[in-house]
Amino acid sequence: MTSPWKDARTVADLGQAMADWLEGRTRTWPGYDDPRPDQETEKRHLILPLASANRAGYVTTNSQPGLPPSRGHDRRMWRQRAAVDGWIADPELLDRIRASADRRGIVVITNRPGDRSHPGMPVTEANGEVTTGFGWSPGHRRLISSTFPGVGRQALRELRKATHTTLIDPVWGREHQLWSALNRAVGY
Repeated sequence: MTSPWKDARTVADLGQAMADWLEGRTRTWPGYDDPRPDQETEKRHLILPLASANRAGYVTTNSQPGLPPSRGHDRRMWRQRAAVDGWIADPELLDRIRASADRRGIVVITNRPGDRSHPGMPVTEANGEVTTGFGWSPGHRRLISSTFPGVGRQALRELRKATHTTLIDPVWGREHQLWSALNRAVGY
């Protein structure tokens, strides 16, 4: 049996494999231990917009919905910003996503090969303490090797030239603006 990840030759192939994983047609993703996305992704109906973005060429690797402040199982007060990150090899797609995000006030952070890392932005807090940030990168090669183990060599070469792209809604708890911007840019 072949693996869509090992057989991938392009970033577009990786996007198709990721869309299939999000929709349950592929049981594995080499950079993720679970056979399915997190419950908050499924529960918040993010599968279709994420799958569409992947098919368009934005290979998403991390995402979360915006969640208003609420008490967690640990009794702390949690809040989240809507955010997504991933890889784009097509400069026209990157321009469309950036323009759509700008119109809706969504923060766009890009890290190209050779760029110094952006400090990122907090996206999850518990009792005012940052627990998660998006947009920071330890460097292209390191990020790619930790996120895409077992991916075909040709696709890895293309990823090394791609732009790591993060979208973050700066408003805590709001989620529809980010997904609307992404949907518009990819034609969903």
